[in-house]
Amino acid sequence: MGATMVKPLVKNGNILDALPSQATLHVVMLGLDSAGKTTALYRLKFDQYLNTVPTIGFNCEKVQCTLGKAKGVHFLVWDVGGQEKLRPLWRSYTRCTDGILFVIDSVDTERMEEAKMELMRTAKCPDNQVRNNWNNL
Repeated sequence: MGATMVKPLVKNGNILDALPSQATLHVVMLGLDSAGKTTALYRLKFDQYLNTVPTIGFNCEKVQCTLGKAKGVHFLVWDVGGQEKLRPLWRSYTRCTDGILFVIDSVDTERMEEAKMELMRTAKCPDNQVRNNWNNL
């Protein structure tokens, strides 16, 4: 299914290798509540697991890539709460971003369809359609 949704951005390589060096890219991390977004963010930031609490609103951290050709690239990651009441606000966070990470709890099979619906709603939003010319990468 995923192969039909996304065109490969980079031929014969790692997408991180194609990023502009010394850039700061704005990324929004979305997903249902308790999917592991905050845990993933702080694992990326501090390279360790931290105890987290449900996110009411958002967390924002700057994460630096430290490996390969992408060394020096910074990501400003917005981790937005996934409670049902907060999901209508996702549109405000995804506007004018460089990327969207959608986190899914693969063990929570009962909510997989709900996650799929939210991902599709986010992907189909006109504000989230591809604006950049990634074909030059």
